[in-house]
Amino acid sequence: MRVVPGGEIRARIEALQARLSARGLRGALLNGRVDRFYLSGTAQEGLLWVGCDGDPRLFVLRDVARAKEETPFEVIPVAGWRGLWGRAREVAAAGGVGLTLDALTALDLLRLDLHDPAAAHDVTPDLLALRARKSPWEVERMEEAGRVAADVYRLAAHVLRPGLTEAQFAGQLFARAMELGHEGILRTRGGFEAYSWHVLSGPNTRKAGAVDTPMSGEGLSPAFPWGAGRRVIGQGEPVIVDFGVSVFGYATDQTRTFCIGSAPQWLLDAHGAVLEVHRRMAESLVAGVAAGEVFTRGEEEAHALGLSGYLGPPESRCRFVGHGVGLEVVEPPLIVAGSTSMVGASSTVALEPKAVVGDLGGVGVEDTFLVGPEGARPLSGIPLELIRV
Repeated sequence: MRVVPGGEIRARIEALQARLSARGLRGALLNGRVDRFYLSGTAQEGLLWVGCDGDPRLFVLRDVARAKEETPFEVIPVAGWRGLWGRAREVAAAGGVGLTLDALTALDLLRLDLHDPAAAHDVTPDLLALRARKSPWEVERMEEAGRVAADVYRLAAHVLRPGLTEAQFAGQLFARAMELGHEGILRTRGGFEAYSWHVLSGPNTRKAGAVDTPMSGEGLSPAFPWGAGRRVIGQGEPVIVDFGVSVFGYATDQTRTFCIGSAPQWLLDAHGAVLEVHRRMAESLVAGVAAGEVFTRGEEEAHALGLSGYLGPPESRCRFVGHGVGLEVVEPPLIVAGSTSMVGASSTVALEPKAVVGDLGGVGVEDTFLVGPEGARPLSGIPLELIRV
């Protein structure tokens, strides 16, 4: 069975322990599934206790046997949720415990007998800072995801034709991705529900909605009001494929613009301008640059090129143009205006400039990059140019 290497996990634990000790904490209690997987190698249901020294303890509700196969650490079976949170109270009782407050509910805090949230020590920033720096093993997993994505986009160019609905087109891509190893889910923190099938066409590419993007799409119902809908794809219009892929938990995020038949001049001009913005930002993406500086480079280039509707119309303009990617499809750093957060070496960042042109539609491009001291390289080999089929 394929598992996360034990040495990989132990290095992560040691790095977190050093941060906990520096903050004067006894340890950290982790309840988020992604965080537990990162630090233990298993996503089975339970809680993870990481003390400042020694091995972690993993309290597992289900499935104990699978957890023992997947993690190098001690697995302690528990019976029922009451028993699980009873164990959590035992390790947290003496205080000085770090928690990922963005992953805990108010009910979880009550289960810990922690009635004053202000007394909690939030270690989410510490954990996300560790996760931002990808190891060579993690980069290999993301390169796997990038290869799957490249195959999906090749299929897209082969099967796209007039008369398909957005949902039908997206379904074919999703089936191919899962055949090649895509796990079918893109995880995020908070309330954002990420998904692969963000496939939009024609005027639907400029439809605003609940998602913070220039191109929300209509979706299939008011219950899921974004992404691919029932619109029939036609010739000579933009078709946006924003398709994230996750393999072994690690994602890449990429977008390309397609067109069936001859593209109108407005589409060629807008896409060419977005490509220049993307290239300008990619050139600035080096270790140690401030995220806000990368945003500014893109905005300056868009302004110089006269790119109208950059990041969306004024009333629904997107607030960011890039984001970290890894075990979650949106991680720090966020490439937003004015951000002083530094882009670190060995971080992985998606840049996604997009623009809408009046009522005609939108264009966009996105790649996930591995950042080094001298520049960044994309993790999927998909041509950036407008794809005409």
